[in-house]
Amino acid sequence: MYDASLAHLDRLPDHVRDDYLRIVEWVLAELPARMSSRIFVNSLWLTLGTTGNAVRTEPVDLTELYRRNGYPDEFSRWVMSAVRSRMTEAGARCAAMIANNRMNKPLSGPLLGALLGPAERTVFLYAAHRDASLEFRDAFQIRRGPLRRLGFVPEVHQKLAEARRTWPDRTDSGRG
Repeated sequence: MYDASLAHLDRLPDHVRDDYLRIVEWVLAELPARMSSRIFVNSLWLTLGTTGNAVRTEPVDLTELYRRNGYPDEFSRWVMSAVRSRMTEAGARCAAMIANNRMNKPLSGPLLGALLGPAERTVFLYAAHRDASLEFRDAFQIRRGPLRRLGFVPEVHQKLAEARRTWPDRTDSGRG
């Protein structure tokens, strides 16, 4: 099964597309302010409940994630099943995980980030919706500077704007 991304949201039903866009909009608007480290992108769970449009967040317990799903070096094989499992456990209509470049390494965490320096240049978003078999996966480039907080490169905002343009029926900002 092919995955959806910002460039391919037209493959999805309207309500699923709206939820995936809402998650992406949250990531771009809120993630930079929530990052406590300038060298490490924290992993987060994002969920949309069965009603309402508020995005709930919770830190990912990496020890528990790996214990339940498998070795870090196989992260790309099991990440979507972990997201689907999270959606079921939370009773949500949509669940997502924000991950960093180092999720598939045996030692991923703030300590490794501090030792290896700011090598992270990408935020990965994995999402699943209860009403769609197509899962959402996309990568968003981040910019860093010695004194700047984490931010996204302009191309990421352009991708989001293009996704909005290709879906003209969207009337609200998607935040609730």
